[in-house]
Amino acid sequence: MRLHHLSNPVLDALNSVTENEEAVGFLLDAESSRRLLLLRAILDAAADADDVRRAWKLLEAAERADPAAFRTVLLDPQVGVWAASLLRRLSRPDPAAATEIETPLHVELGFLGQLAAAVFITAGADFRACVPVREGRVFLPGLGRATVGGDLRGTAEVWRQDGVVRVGAGGVTVTVPDETENDAPGWEGQRWLRAQHAGVDLTLALDDLGPYAPVPQLTAPGRLAPAQFASWQRWFERMWPVLVEGHTDGARALAAGLRSVIPLPRGERLRARAASSSDAFGCLLLSEPDEDEDVLPAQLGVAVLHEFRHTLLNGLIFLTPLFDECDDLFYAPWRDDPRPLGGLVHGAYAFSGVAHYWRTRGPEGLAGFEYALWRSAVRTVLGTLRDHPALTPLGRSLIGSLDEQTAPWPAESVGAREQRLAHLATVHHRATWRVHHLHVPPAHARELADDWRAERRVDVGMRPERALRADSGACRLDTLALLARLSLIAPGEFDALRAAENPARTVPGVVPADLALVDGDAASAVKLYTEELMGPVARPAAWAGLGLALAECGERAAGTALIERPELALAVSRSLPTPPDPALLAHWLAE
Repeated sequence: MRLHHLSNPVLDALNSVTENEEAVGFLLDAESSRRLLLLRAILDAAADADDVRRAWKLLEAAERADPAAFRTVLLDPQVGVWAASLLRRLSRPDPAAATEIETPLHVELGFLGQLAAAVFITAGADFRACVPVREGRVFLPGLGRATVGGDLRGTAEVWRQDGVVRVGAGGVTVTVPDETENDAPGWEGQRWLRAQHAGVDLTLALDDLGPYAPVPQLTAPGRLAPAQFASWQRWFERMWPVLVEGHTDGARALAAGLRSVIPLPRGERLRARAASSSDAFGCLLLSEPDEDEDVLPAQLGVAVLHEFRHTLLNGLIFLTPLFDECDDLFYAPWRDDPRPLGGLVHGAYAFSGVAHYWRTRGPEGLAGFEYALWRSAVRTVLGTLRDHPALTPLGRSLIGSLDEQTAPWPAESVGAREQRLAHLATVHHRATWRVHHLHVPPAHARELADDWRAERRVDVGMRPERALRADSGACRLDTLALLARLSLIAPGEFDALRAAENPARTVPGVVPADLALVDGDAASAVKLYTEELMGPVARPAAWAGLGLALAECGERAAGTALIERPELALAVSRSLPTPPDPALLAHWLAE
């Protein structure tokens, strides 16, 4: 293991809205060393276990047999998640005490033997190892999974002799095929996604076998059927040329750094899910994309790029802190909930790359909308971060560099329709976030309600500050952005949704007023939002929608009052025995 020096050229390459292959190589080298440190820490914490010492000796022999194979297996994302989670467990007062969802400790420690076995198999060297059985299976990272039966306390042997690899337990022997990617009786091979274009090749595992979930809240559905795997292969083959042609340097960096994709089931329409983990460098969790013929390649490409940038920043943060501990919570234009400082830094980094991606794809249509939307989001957040005292010197350097690179973007033109839709989505998200998470003190709300009933003018700016209190019920704050996308890529589907009596049955969270607003029918939107707000059950988001609709109808002062202070309108309304006329309340707040 060697020391890693974060040079200025590497730092400059990472402090960018683009991606760089050499910087990715540096981070991979550093991650390899970090994994070695994790392994050593596991050995030190469990040195009294005979199985661990035997597995360690086998692992040392495997590294000597083929250092390149050892590095390949070591950098498998499953190894990273296993090592980090096991070390956290070993730091507990009683690591052997397993929770209901945890595997027995001896099984987790025994993964060292599976790691060594995978290295020997990859190297093509003979060996013999004893490994634990997990729910009747033996997983070999980067290779596949053998089913041998048995229970959580069982063991299996893995060996290679005369060029043949076998896994055996309890009278069951599984022969691993020479091409480990292929399935065989008792064997499920690790399948790989492959794409090539213009001399840039992408190869990464489709991980539907690994026992370790990088993001516990997002679990894979299990082994994909051949037809499902073929769909993923087809999607990546369609995505890759678009990424290579528009972002050649970024594509080369992706090809160097990506290791695996964990497939997730398709989510809601135009609400694809994607995630990554600091424990799993090079691993992306992606839901099945919407199969809109014209936009799938671009949408999948930006999802891959987005999560990869989180991976890059995680790699940098492991080497040097970018921010100190901080209890502050912030508005993030891409989230429903208030975010900590680290989340804001991560978002600024990831979405600056997203905005740059769309920036190169033209000013019209979906690309123009997405660019206008995300450049605004990034500039907003960089403004919040720019002078934050919790940033370290390198953190300030990162934010300053992103700020400098993105500063010219707001002046660049996009289509008028695309800019309007991006403005609606941007303002609606922020106003809806405010109405959910900014809490008006009860006494202040009662005073305002009394003033309203007495028809007294008030200076709302002189009232007490609103307290930030996270509302767990806040969800789908991106509704207007979703509808904007739908109107751009599937206008027939948008029209059908607008004609529907209950559009939420098709797209959760959507109401007719939102559809009217996006469609440019502001008068109908005002009417529909007003009816909702004067009804028995009104969504907080309706105040934000009404503000935008009023502004588009020319009532800018009233609209601005609801856009900038929707939490006051909500507080007054809830303090009155019957709902007020929301437009009159908006005008009163604007006085």
